[in-house]
This record gives sequence, structure tokens and C-alpha cells, in this order.
Amino acid sequence: ILEVHGLRRGRKRPGRSPDEKALRDAFETFFPNAQWVGDGTSISVDVWGVRYTFNVELMVDADAAAWVGAEVSREEDSKAVVATFRDGVTTTTAAPLALLLDNRSCNSTDEVREALGDTLLLHSTLGRPQNDGHVEGAFGLFAQKAPPLAITAHHPRELAREVLRLAVTTFARVLNHRPRPDRGGRSRVQLYQESAPTPEEKARARAALAERLRVQRLAAQTRRARLDPVVRKA
Repeated sequence: ILEVHGLRRGRKRPGRSPDEKALRDAFETFFPNAQWVGDGTSISVDVWGVRYTFNVELMVDADAAAWVGAEVSREEDSKAVVATFRDGVTTTTAAPLALLLDNRSCNSTDEVREALGDTLLLHSTLGRPQNDGHVEGAFGLFAQKAPPLAITAHHPRELAREVLRLAVTTFARVLNHRPRPDRGGRSRVQLYQESAPTPEEKARARAALAERLRVQRLAAQTRRARLDPVVRKA
């Protein structure tokens, strides 16, 4: 109405910026170690029925999706960000061109900026959770692959065993999903799930294994006979 009466001139909204356009469908990436994405999340561990909660700070390469740095701290603060960034530099041997963090105040301190050096400090766009989708996806993957972090032990030896159990279980789950170049890029899980041997193949395998068992039993009998005191004296 104001426009019709010449009291107001309408202006078209400017087009989206390149960054916004990229974020509509995908996060713009360049090459490995060009940009990392960092964030923290709370993870709890149950020990003897008591729950302890820690902040896990993580940095993920935006292009390769590789976990480059991690730190476990009491809370999400500047020290955790700096420690995670330095861990990433140690892992990759080089700092990235840029680091994307969310808008928490602890991510904009002088301590963080000083630790980054020549690395550009970017902040995620408000209202666009896809900005840090790389690291959020990494946390989700961890939640899917890691076993329940619960330890029930009443002796230091049992505690050590539980820690080893968690480490072995986590490593096994990650290893089983890792692509194998010598098997056409398929993971151990894929090889297992895609296997569909025919009845003839199963029969041949069973016969070969049965023959192997027969030979092993004969060898064991021979070893026992040689250890017989009567035979040894003769």
C-alpha cells in the first residue's frame, strides 16, 4: 500500500551469499587439511554405579572426515579447544588453513586465537546446524560403534580388565567396518554379510576341514606314542 502511494520504495532482498548457497545442500570443502570443524559433547562413564560426565572435544577434517584431534576434559572451555587443536597438529604434522567452531564464548578467547597462529578462526552460522555436521556426525558414529561405557569392578585387576574390554570392543567394531584394499575396498563386515556359499562349496569345505582334523589327530597320536615310557626305553 505504501508503495502504491509513493510513500515507500520496496527493495528486493539481496541474493544469498556464496556461503549460504553452499550450506543449502552441502558444506563447501576444498581438500584435506584446508579446514577442520571442532566441537565438544558430554559423554558419561559409569564406574561402580557412579556416573562421571566429561567433555569430549573433537576436531574433524571437513574434506576427509578424518578425526584429527581429540581431548577429554572436565568441561568445554578454551583449554580443551587449544589442546584438541594441538593434538590435531601433532597427528597431521600441519595446522589447517581454517578452523570452524560454534559461537560459544570459549571459542573466541585470546587464548584460542593465539594457539591457532596463522589458522583462520571461523564461526558457524547461527541457525544452521549443518555448519558443524562433520563433527556432530562423528559424535553420532562414536555413539553407534562404542560399547556402553560402564565399568563394574571391585579390584584393580578387574578394573584393568574392564578397561581392556572396552578398548578391544571399540577397536574391533572400528576395524570390522574399515575398507580393505586387498579385498576390493570391502570391509570385514561386508565380506561376512555378502557371503553366500553354495551347498557344494560348504560340502567341499567341510570335507577339507575334516581331513585336516584327521591328520591332526594322527599327528597327536604319534606324539603321545613317542612319549610313552615303554616305547622310549625300547
